[in-house]
Amino acid sequence: MIMKKLLILLFAAFLAIAPAAARKTPGDKVGASFESLKYEFGTVSSEDAPVTHEFVFTVTGDSPVAILSANANCGCTTPEYNRKPTAPGKTNAVKVSFVPKGQRGEIYKEIRVRLKNGDGKSETITLLLTGFVDPKR
Repeated sequence: MIMKKLLILLFAAFLAIAPAAARKTPGDKVGASFESLKYEFGTVSSEDAPVTHEFVFTVTGDSPVAILSANANCGCTTPEYNRKPTAPGKTNAVKVSFVPKGQRGEIYKEIRVRLKNGDGKSETITLLLTGFVDPKR
């Protein structure tokens, strides 16, 4: 009876701990930590200049990290980045520009960034650019 209660208690503890252990922060696999994964630019007019934001990351691992690619889900959103590997402890960024002309309403743009470290591990991170384009503003 005591053994059965002990097994049930151990199983319950495992179920409580497992989800937290399974969650990983984007960038952990390659040793990169982004300051933020989402940028909310607010409300802009469709006639406004492009909205730009830099998604900055720091290399937290022991090997350099390179940005292999960065692609947006729309032609109105353009990512720019330095392909040169970033040394441990240093920062790099993906600069994203969004052109509001011809857009309207809620904006939800995904930018998929593929990173690779010096140990050969790679990871794809999704960055988000959100806001609202008001054509009458």
